[in-house]
Amino acid sequence: MRHARLMLFPESPVHGFVGTARGLAEPNPVPDVAALDPAVERVTFAGGSPLAHPAFWELATDSRLTNKILGVETPAAAVAEAGVLSRLKEAGIAELFVVTRGNDDLSVALESGLRVYVVLVAERRGLRALLSTADTLCGRAPRPHGLLVALARPRALAPEARARLLPPGAAAELSARVFDRARRAGMEYGFFDPRGVSPCQSGGALDAFGTVFHQRFRLLARQEEALVRVPACDGCSLADACGGLEPDVVETFGSAARPVPLETSMGWKLRPIHSLDRVDYKNASPFQTPGGRAPRTLLRVNGHCNMSCSFCFVDRTVPDFATAELSRTIEQMYRQGGRHLVLSGGEPTLHPDLPELLALGKRLGFDTIEIQTNGVRAADEAYARSLVQAGLTRATMSLHSVRAEESDRVTRLPGGFDKTVRAIDNFRALGISTQIAHVITKANYRELPQTVRWLAERFPESGGHLSLCLAIAQGISDLVYTWVVPTFTEIEPFVRAALDDCLEQGVGFGGMIGQGGYPPCMLRGDLRYYRAVLDQVFLSEDFADQFYKAERCTACSFEPYCVGVRRSYVETHGDAELRPFRADVSELSRLKPVPAS
Repeated sequence: MRHARLMLFPESPVHGFVGTARGLAEPNPVPDVAALDPAVERVTFAGGSPLAHPAFWELATDSRLTNKILGVETPAAAVAEAGVLSRLKEAGIAELFVVTRGNDDLSVALESGLRVYVVLVAERRGLRALLSTADTLCGRAPRPHGLLVALARPRALAPEARARLLPPGAAAELSARVFDRARRAGMEYGFFDPRGVSPCQSGGALDAFGTVFHQRFRLLARQEEALVRVPACDGCSLADACGGLEPDVVETFGSAARPVPLETSMGWKLRPIHSLDRVDYKNASPFQTPGGRAPRTLLRVNGHCNMSCSFCFVDRTVPDFATAELSRTIEQMYRQGGRHLVLSGGEPTLHPDLPELLALGKRLGFDTIEIQTNGVRAADEAYARSLVQAGLTRATMSLHSVRAEESDRVTRLPGGFDKTVRAIDNFRALGISTQIAHVITKANYRELPQTVRWLAERFPESGGHLSLCLAIAQGISDLVYTWVVPTFTEIEPFVRAALDDCLEQGVGFGGMIGQGGYPPCMLRGDLRYYRAVLDQVFLSEDFADQFYKAERCTACSFEPYCVGVRRSYVETHGDAELRPFRADVSELSRLKPVPAS
């Protein structure tokens, strides 16, 4: 959701609670509402005490803001005055961010009917009061919508005021205690300023709340703030995603930090912790098929899942969509020419009406009816059979390690590996075309050849169809940790060895081409690995926005048929690995070129 903050005074209200370098600030010029991006959906009036700005009430009632979610960041004292809260409601304000050190009476604000976030300012003098306030807020009714911890920026404070700031490790411990209280009370939580505390300086205190680190990196990447590399950056798993530490933090607290190992960063469980940066969930995706295959359509029936992989790009807070709504979408997809229906999630088998949706696809006449699943529920042979009887013809099963212990660690579901394997056995025995979806990450790419050999031995051809779909972990949405994404260069020898094993042992494979994100130049133009999958280029409607080609790509023989690489990959790793090649591509004449972006 697009968000804009209109700064009515130069400083954050947080700094006034700690001690600011400047005196009473003059108000900023009146913001030009007409200059706002039309795509902005949330507007927050911020800076100092916005209600004190002479133009605040005129701005709040500006007709050009009528259809936007309006909020105000304000010290608690400013909304304690009689009549202010009712006037805010009349002006259309929906969100209130009340800044306090813990010694304000917030009852009137909490009973106002506005969506109230309490912003708790963390500094040395008020630790006990802050935690006491958090306990009180979590135990009262009505509760705030959320608790946000505010850490003042050293650069905004006079030198003598910086002594009141908590060092990063102590700030992380305090924040974790507040977050834990809020989470147990069913409230939203997070940092008021998403910079929060860097993971290398948090001492592990915030590892249970890994989303805050993800939010930090996203913010710093957008703002392109000049950061400082410190010795701990060497060997840190976050080196590509994190630019370092803020200079004022290093100046104030020093550069002491610990590199974050990959096992730790991949173990952070990404969960939406507040709705302030909500990601819009698109659940229906028609695909173009330049390769000539039947038009493919994908429908996500939910977002929630019984696994929690760190590289998943789906919002796992999204519940099951209504069956009637999904049915209408399936019918529309068929009318528009779709003949390959993919039902995905989240985890589609958690939708209670999945068999009904499969049966609808069968009645309409889809040639292929597929689910993308982790297979946990289909470990029950009776349930697997019910899906096949309803109309299922193809199952794509997620399996990201062939070592049971490692697989369960990746998916965070004890016993999940054994259930997925049983589901594969069930679907193959029922005659279903079965494919293993294996996402290549920083943690597992060295195991690729072993994975292929294990699959060939465990699931021999005599037991039914099995193929392998390889895809690189990619930043398809803002929910993906960028540090799990490997570089093309580091995985190339392992991908090549694995595909050679596939060719030798007769294991079908695909997924790399098109939106799978591994174009032929990454294997030095060796088209042996692509001949069997050249008709499997499926393009989403927004592929031109999602994918990137360098200018030098025009010199490549494969360029007309290539989607490129994801822009998110280039933003993280650059485009130096894109290597145009020359080859005989006459065999590709049967394909339609990829539409120009």
